[in-house]
Amino acid sequence: MKAAVLTIDIGSTNMKAVLFDTQGGILHLCSRGTRPDYLDDQRVELDGGQLRGALLSLLRESNDFRVAEGLRLTAIGVTSQRSSVVAVDAAGDPLMPIIMWHDKRTASLCDRLRPHEERVFALSGMTISPVYSAVKMLWLKEQRPAILARAAKLLGIHDFALHTLCGRFVTDHSLASSTNLLNIHSARWDPELLAIFSVERRHLCDLVAPGSVCGSTTAALKAHTGIPTGTPVITAGGDQQCGAMGQGVLTPGKIKCTTGTGSYLLAFAASPVIDTQKRFLCKVGAVPGTYCLEAGIFTTGTVYRWFREQFYREETDAAEFTTINSEAAQSPPGANGVIMLPHFEGSGAPHWNPADRGTFHNLRLSTTRGDLARAILEAIGMETRENIQLFQRFVGPVDQISVAGGMTALDFYNQLQADIFGSAVITYPHTQATALGAWMSVAVSSGLISSYEAAFRCAQRSGDEKIYTPNPHLRDQYDAIAARRLALYRSLLPLQ
Repeated sequence: MKAAVLTIDIGSTNMKAVLFDTQGGILHLCSRGTRPDYLDDQRVELDGGQLRGALLSLLRESNDFRVAEGLRLTAIGVTSQRSSVVAVDAAGDPLMPIIMWHDKRTASLCDRLRPHEERVFALSGMTISPVYSAVKMLWLKEQRPAILARAAKLLGIHDFALHTLCGRFVTDHSLASSTNLLNIHSARWDPELLAIFSVERRHLCDLVAPGSVCGSTTAALKAHTGIPTGTPVITAGGDQQCGAMGQGVLTPGKIKCTTGTGSYLLAFAASPVIDTQKRFLCKVGAVPGTYCLEAGIFTTGTVYRWFREQFYREETDAAEFTTINSEAAQSPPGANGVIMLPHFEGSGAPHWNPADRGTFHNLRLSTTRGDLARAILEAIGMETRENIQLFQRFVGPVDQISVAGGMTALDFYNQLQADIFGSAVITYPHTQATALGAWMSVAVSSGLISSYEAAFRCAQRSGDEKIYTPNPHLRDQYDAIAARRLALYRSLLPLQ
């Protein structure tokens, strides 16, 4: 009987179950929507029952396929989005809706805690932000004391899924490093951080390393899904960390960039790296004993879509981005002098200024919409380049930048990234990078494959990748554009 590995990948609006063979090939993929409720401009919640129902449904479908194909289930690996919070009782049942990671109801609490910012950053590697878990837990204490009094644990979505599978309250260091409560240096819950956020240790899960077996599937789970009792359950790590692993960020000199609605960069680090200017974050990696530098850019692909919707309305749904992509490609490098800043919702890394706004600069009567479209793509690349260069100052030269996400379906954009970065850009054929990272974690932890590098090469075979080499003749031009962009950005700061 052939073996198979099941991975669960929980995102912000969608959950996927991917059944892999022992070589990292996809045997079956199914998904369920888990769209949260946007209650106002601050609150974002998800019903815990809906989340659990989606998880059980995916497990049931995956198991039905496994049985029909005569496959033996080796293990289940879990990866998920980070920093959401739900209070649960001793049985693991939700006492409230899940407060999602992008919920902003805690903004005023963050302002109140700002005097502790330097200390929190030094210990946790992260700023104080409404995104992270700790301040959500403080909000529960102050605004929902009755719920907190009944709570056995305060879980993240990842922890909630693990408990559903194996009945244990456990999380791994990579997820815990997105809470503001983990000491990034010791990989333990930190008493000083707990005190700052008024969180009790008893409400937190037990800590394990990513890639650890957390327990085994229960009889109750089998009754709901058919998954065999006793199947090992492995925590693969946070979704961004697993995504980096699935894109080959396993050794020094490797960076991954995912560009969709926004852009997310992650660089390999062998030890904790704390930037005293707080331009990027440091978290625990999905590979045990490693760390990663993280930088997020808020509006990248979103801006390109906005521009298409506003200026290319003649495009049909079927055509999607055909015309805008073609016209952007026809505009020359430098977009005929147009410079764009894509800060429609404030700037992310490395400036982190919510007051920043989007700008088109140096427009003329000869400027075309294709120039503006190319300027947006160049702006996204330039924002990314700025963070890559910052990472290099702390972790050394970069020899591989792997890119993924919806924007990378455009060959022209991938080549543009290589030209702007001045480094080779790589895309891999295996598009389910996060689930693949979870498979790699399970494969190594279960002894199916000897190392993470071997697991990566097993699934992403050498020679299958596509490499975009930078045009050396454009280096000076893009260096000059980068300098002009920075000067433009700084000149606009007094006008905010």
